[in-house]
Amino acid sequence: MAEKVRQPPGASEQSNFRALEAFYLSVERMLKLVGSTTTTVGSISGGGVVTVTITVDGARPDVGMTVQPGVPSGLDTGIVPWGKVTAHDTVVLVLYNRTGSPIVLPEYTYYVRVMP
Repeated sequence: MAEKVRQPPGASEQSNFRALEAFYLSVERMLKLVGSTTTTVGSISGGGVVTVTITVDGARPDVGMTVQPGVPSGLDTGIVPWGKVTAHDTVVLVLYNRTGSPIVLPEYTYYVRVMP
């Protein structure tokens, strides 16, 4: 099951440094589940998909983790990215060509963040 984000300290706890520390550490731990890979995808046919495998230490399948893709700014707007955790420490980034014509992708670095 997805891990709930710890609630920030309330007004009565603002001076409690332990409560603040616990909150900031839980946010930091959550944001550390990131990975990247540099690859050349090549041509994606119209309506086709290509997958890119990225290692993310701590990613776990079937526990409700959300994948946030981080794609390069030069990525063609006809490409729709999404990701899923497929195995322990493994995320598959799916690149879907929503157009009717092929799109050729050069070498790019793709990033993902996994949210527990």
